[in-house]
Formats: sequence, structure tokens, C-alpha cells
Amino acid sequence: MLTGPDSNMLSPQEVRDLSGTSAWQTVKALAMDWALIFAAFALAILWPHPIVWLASLLLIARQQLALAIMMHDAAHKRLFASVTLNDNIGQFLCAAPLLFSMYSYRTLHLRHHKEPLTAEDPDLSLTGGYPISKKSFARKLLRDASGISYFKFIRYFIHMAGKQKARSSDSGPGAKRSSDSPPTVKIVCSILLLNSLMLAALTLLGHPWLYLTLWLLPAITALQVLLRIRGIAEHAGYQATKNQMFCSRTVTPSWQTVVFAPHGVNYHIEHHVYPSIPHYNLPAAHKMMRERAILPEANIFSGYDQVLQKLII
Repeated sequence: MLTGPDSNMLSPQEVRDLSGTSAWQTVKALAMDWALIFAAFALAILWPHPIVWLASLLLIARQQLALAIMMHDAAHKRLFASVTLNDNIGQFLCAAPLLFSMYSYRTLHLRHHKEPLTAEDPDLSLTGGYPISKKSFARKLLRDASGISYFKFIRYFIHMAGKQKARSSDSGPGAKRSSDSPPTVKIVCSILLLNSLMLAALTLLGHPWLYLTLWLLPAITALQVLLRIRGIAEHAGYQATKNQMFCSRTVTPSWQTVVFAPHGVNYHIEHHVYPSIPHYNLPAAHKMMRERAILPEANIFSGYDQVLQKLII
């Protein structure tokens, strides 16, 4: 945790109070995420119209983003007090549906928290180099929407995960396996299980093709656009600094945060200063920090359009 003026920061007891996990809050959030996914599929099945299909695709992309954010909370072990339950739910219900490994993500993401915007930051390929021109940003969005970025990201993620694994193995061949590095078979089985169940359910309903067009397609295309806008809004345009409040952004709640920042990920300054606080307590942390004039007002924005105006020139 990196702090600002010590006299104004949240006290250790306040941080402990805000950092407690709530199984109810986690279950409620995941239930809502999956309910909206089911609703999007139902709409496309009941009203097979191109406009309904497009609306369903966009809703599912947003819900895939929501699952990715819940995977992020699982990486910080903020879903449940039980680490075993936290990791299993984070992998099986959040990461696996997105064909992802929560464990590999955790390893890379925690490094991002240690060294944001430095050469060692695994997110630098997304957040570095800003501001950029409108033409350059348009090309990035085109690659996102066409699916090119997805495959580039998967290749980059595998490379970075392998690099980190090699770094971790420097302790020698006799080192014990980390609890954050489970057998690959568990990750593969979770991905196959969740996606097979989804395909089987849609097949029983007579619409197997919806797995391709309303699950895989948005993950490869529209989700990548959402991830880019959310991702660059968090750190792009800043320089690495010891006090992470000054290299992170918070976007205050609006309809834009509903679309681009589910589960409180828009409170990104608060998250970097106090990464132990789960998403449902970040609004309270924001309120307390702002009342005490802790937060740098220049790093607080009212919308993602405002952020993009700063980053796209």
C-alpha cells in the first residue's frame, strides 16, 4: 500500500473494517452477472431479430467484463474469506467462462500493483505511450472490434505468464509448488467444463450457434473495446511514481461507469492505495478519502469521455 499525507489517510482500523469480505455481497454480484447473461441469451432466443441480437451481444460483452472484474477481485482474494473457495469460484465462475486462468492473471496483476507504469509493469503494453493521435486510437479500436487484439493479447499473456513462471522457478528445482500455481489440468478442466455446459444448454434449447455468436464473438470483439477503454482510463498518460495516487485515475459514478466499469473498478485510485478493500466497499473508501482531501482532484474525472479527451489528441 502506498500512501499520501499520513495524517489524513484512513486509519489501520478503518482499512480493516473496509477490507472484510462479505460472502453475501459476492454471491449477489455473481448471481446478478449470470442472471443478465441468461437474460441476454433468452432475449435473442425469444425475439430473433438483428437489433435484439446486437443488443444481446453488447449486453453479454458488458457482462463478460463484469466477470473479468470479479476475477480481478478473486486475484486479490477478496471474494470469500476462504482462500480455497475464493480461488475455485474465481476460476470456475469468472475466469473459465472467458477461457482464462485466474491464477496466471493473479501473478501478473500483483506485479502491476507493485510497479505500475514501469518497464516491469505487465499492463504497460496497454497503458503506455499516451497521449496518442485520434488516428492511432481509431486503429486500436478497429483491431479490438475485429478480433485482432484478442489474439495478440492471448499471445502476449502467455508470453508474460511464462516469463513470470521462469522468474519464479529461479529458487531451484526443489522448490515447492506455489498455491497460486495449480496443476494446469485444473485450469483446462474448468474452461472445458463451463464452456461445455454453456454449449450443451444452448444445444438443448435448439440454439447451439448462439454459443459462437453470443459468447465467443463478443469476447473476441466488443469485450476488447470495453477492456481497452477501461484499461487506459486507469493509468494511461501518467508516469510511474512512488505514490500511486498520482499515477491512477478515479471516474465518478455515471451511466458510463455502468457500461465500462462494473463492480466499482472505476474507483481505481482507492483500489491502488488500498488493494485489500473489496469492490463493494470502494465507494465508502472514496467518500472518506475525498472528505479528508486525500485524493488528488486532478486525477478524478466525471466520465470516460472526459478521460479520452485528455488521452486522444
